[in-house]
Amino acid sequence: MKTIKTLGILVALLALVATMWPILDTAPRPGQLERVVAVTGESVELLGYGPYRNMPKDLAIQGFAQDWITLLLAIPLLLVAMVFLDLQYPRSRVFAAGVGGYFLVQYTMYLLMAAYNELFLVWTSLLGLGFHLFLRLILPFVRGEIGVGAPASPRSRAYLGWFLVVNGILMALLWFGVILGPLFDGSFYPQDLQHLTTAVVQGIDLAIFLPPSILSGVWYLRGRETGLWLAPIYAVFLTMQMIALLAKIVGMSLQGASAGPALVFIPLLGIGALVGAIRGLRGLTGIEKVRSENYGRQK
Repeated sequence: MKTIKTLGILVALLALVATMWPILDTAPRPGQLERVVAVTGESVELLGYGPYRNMPKDLAIQGFAQDWITLLLAIPLLLVAMVFLDLQYPRSRVFAAGVGGYFLVQYTMYLLMAAYNELFLVWTSLLGLGFHLFLRLILPFVRGEIGVGAPASPRSRAYLGWFLVVNGILMALLWFGVILGPLFDGSFYPQDLQHLTTAVVQGIDLAIFLPPSILSGVWYLRGRETGLWLAPIYAVFLTMQMIALLAKIVGMSLQGASAGPALVFIPLLGIGALVGAIRGLRGLTGIEKVRSENYGRQK
C-alpha cells in the first residue's frame, strides 16, 4: 500500500511539473526558428516558445490541450484514487489502475512524438513510475491473488463488453482506412499525416492499445475473470482518453482547423466509455471469499 501510494503521489507531482511548465513558459527563445521544411516538402510553422517551441504548431496545440486535461482532471483523479485506495477491495484498485493507465499511455506518446526539450527526463520518469504503478495495481489480478467477486448484471456485462469490442474494431478500421488506401492506390504516403514522418498514433494503437479493448470486451461478455477486472480498467482509461481527445479537437477548431465528424464521434465514445466504466465498477462487489481465505492461509 505504501509503495503504491508513494508511486501515485510521485506521478502526480511530476505530472504537475510537466503540465504547468509548458502552460507558464511563454517566453520566446532568441534565434528560434519560425518555420522548417519537413521531409515531405511541406513548410511547417513551429510554435516558437516554451518546451514545445520546436514542435509544429498544430501538434503543440494538442499538447497544451492534453496538459490542461491532465492538470484539471487526471491529477486530481489520481490523488483521489490514492486517498481512497484499499488494496483488499478490487473496485478501488481497478479505478486507480484505469487512472494510472492514462498517465502510462500519455507519456509514452509524449516521448514518441514530442520534440526533445527540457521535460524529457520528467516525461521519462513519468513513464517509468506510471508503468510500475500500473503493474503493481494489476499484478494481484493477473496472479489470481485477488478475485473480483460476482460478475456484473447481464445487461451491464452486455453493454460494456460490446462497447469495448465495437470501440476497438471501429478505431482499427479507422486507422486501416488511413494506412491501406494509399498502399493500394500507389500513393503510399497517407495524406492525413501531412508533415509527420510516420504514423506513430496509428501504429501504437493497432499494436498495443486497441487489442486489449477487443479482448477485454470478449472476455467480459464471456464472464472470464480476466475480463471482469480488465474491462472496467480499460473503460476508466478510455473515458479520460476521450475527454483529452475532445479537448485536442476543440483546441484545433479554435485555430481554424476542421474538426469534421470527430467532433460528434469522440464525445459519443466518451459518454459510452463513462457509462461503461460506471457499470463495470459497480459490478465489482468485493473479494471472492474462497480465494481471499485461501490467499490468507497461504500467507
